[in-house]
Amino acid sequence: MTTLALALMCLQEDANTLTLVFEMMHCDECKFEVEARAKKIPGFVSMTFLDATAVVLTAEKAPPPAMGALPKDLRLKAQTIQIRGTVNASGDKLTLVAKGSGATLALGGDKLADLKKALGGKNRFRLTGMLVGGKTLTLEAFQAVDWKD
Repeated sequence: MTTLALALMCLQEDANTLTLVFEMMHCDECKFEVEARAKKIPGFVSMTFLDATAVVLTAEKAPPPAMGALPKDLRLKAQTIQIRGTVNASGDKLTLVAKGSGATLALGGDKLADLKKALGGKNRFRLTGMLVGGKTLTLEAFQAVDWKD
C-alpha cells in the first residue's frame, strides 16, 4: 500500500491529516515514541501505522498539525498535511484559511499557478503539502471540495 493510499484510507471529512514517512521503523520502541509525541499535537484524534509510515488525524478545529522534533535515529523523511479550507487570492499571493480553526497559511510551491486557475468560481479545497515554519504550506496537490457551513 502506498503512503498516499494509506493517507486516503485514514482521511475523514472533518479532520486534518498529518502523514509522517520514515526511512524505517526499526522497533516497537520507535513506534511508541512517535505515538507519544503525536498524542501531544493539539486536537489529536487517532493514529495509524503501516510499515514506516504513520498517519495522524487531528480535529479540524485544532491548528494545522505538525510533529515536533523527533530523535534523529527515527530518520523522518517527509511530513505532509492534508487540510480543508478556503483559498483566497491577492495579486500573485494565495492564502488558505483553514476550515474549523481559522488558521491562515501562506501557500507556496510549483502548483500555485494550477490552483489559481482552479479558483474560477470555487475557493474551497483540500490541500496537501509540507507545512514550513507553521505558517506556509508548500502545495503538492489540491482538490476542490464542498461542505455545509
